[in-house]
Amino acid sequence: MTPVSDKAFAVMAVCPEAKKYYGITVDYLRKNAYKFVWAFKIDKDKAKREGYASQRVHGSVELDAEYPGCPYCKSKQFIFCSCGAVMCWHGQRVVTCPSCGQTGEVSSVSSVDLHGGGF
Repeated sequence: MTPVSDKAFAVMAVCPEAKKYYGITVDYLRKNAYKFVWAFKIDKDKAKREGYASQRVHGSVELDAEYPGCPYCKSKQFIFCSCGAVMCWHGQRVVTCPSCGQTGEVSSVSSVDLHGGGF
């Protein structure tokens, strides 16, 4: 596993296929730039206790070369809902967020504003 800095933290994500939540280790690269380093199964109640909901990411996100993808569906592609949720993506044009229920067309962005909660 790639070593992480002391600025690393975790956010929650959701797998729409498995309908289960998981954590993503996020590491700080530089101002407004982060990378997803690791993904792991975790109970959402434990994640709440650990404070994942309080973490925020604002900026660009890239994948570490060793990022394993979703622990359920193995996808290394992800999308962000306007509610701040992170979810696996499988190329579909229209998605429904399992966290907030919003449905919309997928579009690309160069920067995100997400938080660890929404579960």
